[in-house]
Amino acid sequence: MMPKSRLEISAESFRSLNGREVSRGRVSGTATEPSFSKITGDLEQAGLLISSNPETGVIVFSALSATNEYFAQSLTDLLTGASRRKKCPKEFYVADLDYLYSPTDTTRPAAIQAYLDTVFIVESLSKLAEHGTESTSTKLIFFHKEKIEIHINYDADKIKPIQGLQEFTERYVTDDIHADQKKTIIKSVLLELSKEFEGRTLDIGLLNEKFEEFKRRVSSGYQLYVSEFSFQKIKAEIEKSKFEFITKINKVFSDIQNQLLTVPAALIIAGSQFESSDHITLKNFLILSGALAFTIFMLLLIMNQRNTLQSIYNEIDNEWELIKKKHNAIKEQFDTQYRALESRYKHQYVLLEVVALIVVLACMATTLLFNYNSASQKISVELSMLLGFIFIIYIACRAYTVISKVLFPRST
Repeated sequence: MMPKSRLEISAESFRSLNGREVSRGRVSGTATEPSFSKITGDLEQAGLLISSNPETGVIVFSALSATNEYFAQSLTDLLTGASRRKKCPKEFYVADLDYLYSPTDTTRPAAIQAYLDTVFIVESLSKLAEHGTESTSTKLIFFHKEKIEIHINYDADKIKPIQGLQEFTERYVTDDIHADQKKTIIKSVLLELSKEFEGRTLDIGLLNEKFEEFKRRVSSGYQLYVSEFSFQKIKAEIEKSKFEFITKINKVFSDIQNQLLTVPAALIIAGSQFESSDHITLKNFLILSGALAFTIFMLLLIMNQRNTLQSIYNEIDNEWELIKKKHNAIKEQFDTQYRALESRYKHQYVLLEVVALIVVLACMATTLLFNYNSASQKISVELSMLLGFIFIIYIACRAYTVISKVLFPRST
């Protein structure tokens, strides 16, 4: 058997007393033997006993007032603390109702259920508030066109249980579907209520009283939003975006097509213009310098196109994340569209790598032709090995990059 908590001991002791009173944080009453000894023993063991008189049978003990344990004379007494109007204590006992709170209770007094439901409203709205979520705050603050303040104030004898509160919260507060729009709708309704009841402060008590109206307006606002949400409209927008993205991706390659045509031409021209000699001539040196400059220019151009392609892909990825967030229920129907764009991105990225490889090979071939025509038509073994080593390193580096971009594009 689990040991009893201090609050459970307090509640049992209170029930066993005669002429019991709760005042200023103290509980008093009388008891006769054998109840007197048992009550005082339990209270002393719990560290709650203040005084006891065996002759008169008077017992006085502390009424718990900790954050998670509270012994209240009434529900009004429980609500004197601002923190308890925002959050229900883990354990509490209400003396005039003789009720010890347990989260697993299936039946509760209506006043207690009203309190729990009202606290639940506060906790739900706190998830949407910009300010005022601290335990000591006495109001929640929202911003929607203008500042909205909801005072966390309500009377125990005026609040009532709220039907359908759990379902409302699950649908409009914690549900991820259209979450931002639902948050905006709730703020709009709160703003309307604050203007309609200008003679009365907008507080949680008023929201408890007008909850059915509040729920109806939020539901109507959401239905209006959903009615404007058209599957065909979203599909048309996505098709349009897909076309624009494909155009952008294709343009990445088409922008450098003219320059690509000069690669074989440059190699042919360089090969035909070299003059045979047994030493490096000025003409051969200038041709090689031009080929190297052309190679650097082309590689820089290709690098720029790679960056452009990556930026386009990031745009695609961001739009897909937005679609999943705003239209989570239908996102799977558009998954094929975005996979097609991803495949197109991979295809273009590989094409750019192939172009870069051709440029590098053309540069190496020109270098070997320079060596061949500047050394009595012989190719240096050392130069060939050096170029081969550079080529292997280039292939290894680019292969790693291509694999990471093509196989795992979302992680790069």
